Amino acid sequence: MTTTLSDFIRADLDTILAHWEQFAHQLPSGGRLDTLALRDHARGILGAIADDLEQPQTALQRDEKSLGRGPRGSTDSAAELHGAARMSEGFSVNDAMAEYRALRASVLRRWREESSDVGLDAINELIRFNEALDQALSESLARYASDNERFTRLFDTLLSSSPDLNYIFALDGKLIYANQALADVYGLDWRAMVGQSLPDLGAPTAADLHQYFHHVLERKRTYRGEMPYPLAHDRQTVYDFLLVPVMNAQGEVEAIAGTARDVTERKASEEKIRRCAHYDFLTDLPNRSLFRDRLEQEVKRAARAGTPLALFFIDLDGFKEVNDHLGHDAGDLLLQETARRISACVRDTDTVARLGGDEFTVILSDIGQSGHVEILAQQILDALARPYSLRNKETHISASIGIALYPQDARTPENLLRNADQAMYVAKNAGRNRCGFFTIGMRESSWARLRLIDELRQALPQRQLSVHYQPIVDLALGSIVKAEALVRWQHPRAGLMLPEKFIALAEETGLIGDIGDWVLGQAAALAREWSALLGAPFQISVNKSPLEFMGKARVRNWDACVAQTGAGWHGLSIEITEGVLLNDSPDVRAALASLQKSGFQLAIDDFGTGYSSMSYLQRFKVDYLKIDQSFVQDTNGGGDGRIFAETIIVMAHKLGLKVIAEGVETTEQKDWLSAAGCDYAQGFLFAPALPAPAFLALLGAGQAARQAAPP
Repeated sequence: MTTTLSDFIRADLDTILAHWEQFAHQLPSGGRLDTLALRDHARGILGAIADDLEQPQTALQRDEKSLGRGPRGSTDSAAELHGAARMSEGFSVNDAMAEYRALRASVLRRWREESSDVGLDAINELIRFNEALDQALSESLARYASDNERFTRLFDTLLSSSPDLNYIFALDGKLIYANQALADVYGLDWRAMVGQSLPDLGAPTAADLHQYFHHVLERKRTYRGEMPYPLAHDRQTVYDFLLVPVMNAQGEVEAIAGTARDVTERKASEEKIRRCAHYDFLTDLPNRSLFRDRLEQEVKRAARAGTPLALFFIDLDGFKEVNDHLGHDAGDLLLQETARRISACVRDTDTVARLGGDEFTVILSDIGQSGHVEILAQQILDALARPYSLRNKETHISASIGIALYPQDARTPENLLRNADQAMYVAKNAGRNRCGFFTIGMRESSWARLRLIDELRQALPQRQLSVHYQPIVDLALGSIVKAEALVRWQHPRAGLMLPEKFIALAEETGLIGDIGDWVLGQAAALAREWSALLGAPFQISVNKSPLEFMGKARVRNWDACVAQTGAGWHGLSIEITEGVLLNDSPDVRAALASLQKSGFQLAIDDFGTGYSSMSYLQRFKVDYLKIDQSFVQDTNGGGDGRIFAETIIVMAHKLGLKVIAEGVETTEQKDWLSAAGCDYAQGFLFAPALPAPAFLALLGAGQAARQAAPP
């Protein structure tokens, strides 16, 4: 019985596949497949061909199969599945066709070796085998091409839907592929881009990209960079781009692919972050960080070139009052206008910076004579002295400017800034609205000041502070009825120091809170003790710095102090300046109300030297006005001081307030004040501030004298 080709294929399938496998592994694409994967596809195709050989066919069907146009089933054939698999596995068309040629050769070789029948039936079977194989090849390639086209369409859709620019260039610089995002840049359809070069498209960046292409071709490596792309109306887009070499089997570059992403917004955000890190958000001037960097660079440049430079340290006079009266928004407007005025006075090459608050600096490079520097400083002072229009109100401020020169005053940025700062403080203390150059004497004064601050920090722990008490006399009775507590510092080297020598330093360093609390505690204890001794309430007044009203916890400490010491109702009076009333903030109002609720009375110290109005006196329920001693001293000659003092007394009494005159030194002053209706007085005429034992002796002597006086 003659074996048919279909039976032979099924019977000898493993041997056929072994021969075919040896060839398939030699294919570039087939080398990546394992043996099982290779055999599965070939087994399926040969099985389908064997089935086909067993089916009766007409001559027309055989002709159609030989042309690859045989009928298709409703489901995918093994050949179609093979083509789809080869496409997904990355086979080339040539490799896919070579597989079929190898399969044909393997079957025919084994058939010839095993069959001696070369009759007509055998020849017909061979013809039908070739026709079936051609049909399978056609189906496989059709599916391969269909899937390839589908994948191309999918990737093109993916790339075209991306906002990034995607492209492939041939080695001659012409586009092989461009997605729609790239085409939109030039206002074209992507199909019109193919075959065009960047110069053809009029790209302004063509020359730069040509250099990058050469870099990729020569080094066969990916190139990444950023490129600004000019747009209309002086705008530009910034792209982050990649150029990637496409390598062929021989390791040569056959094309250049890449992508570009619009990073304009990211670059703008980065620039914004950079400006926030180096520029003042309010004035747009360099901030402290950038100022220090520029000062360091300018000092290095001046050292190399042997040229001098100047540093201005500018502090505004009266800025706090603007904030207090008109609010922080108005203060911000003033700072912005100040920045513009200072910048308008200097060259574009100079640096104007804001260090913070109301402090500004100017770095002047390549200066000539120091006289020119002083002229420029005066120009800045004049500019800042011009009226400011804030919220439809005309406001005036001034400035104090300290000047340090390189190299004569300092050779390092730190010392240059420190010396300019010292010179500014000297100018401010000399009367404000002026400039001053740094001197060696300022440095020595600064060191002495720093030393005094360090010593002041130890004054309270080492019990160097004490409280003296100056009597306050009832002018109608002629007896001591109150006292003012005044702190003293027994300095280990300088001896007894008065408050004007160290209170400002205490405020500057934050020590004022602890010192103020301690003084209040001492006064509260003695107010209780002396009240018990006299058998009547005895009030001690304590001065409070405006800075002590900044924290709510501090005021609560005062309440606790009164509760612990048992000072009687109205046994303590708080003396504040008019500036505290002007800072009409909720915190200040709440603090004063809390103190008054706890039994404190309220006195306005140095009244008449500030800007208080009657509305403030009523709003804060003031108890006493203390006439500043400058008005009292002026009463000797019958000058304006007497008129002011008399006016204060009358006004206070009309408002239901008591008046205390300070600095009374002569009997004439006492008599005049008494005649004018002043309630109380204090001064050297009665006694200076005394330590507690001496004050107690004075108080006891007065009491004894009153008791000895005839009724």
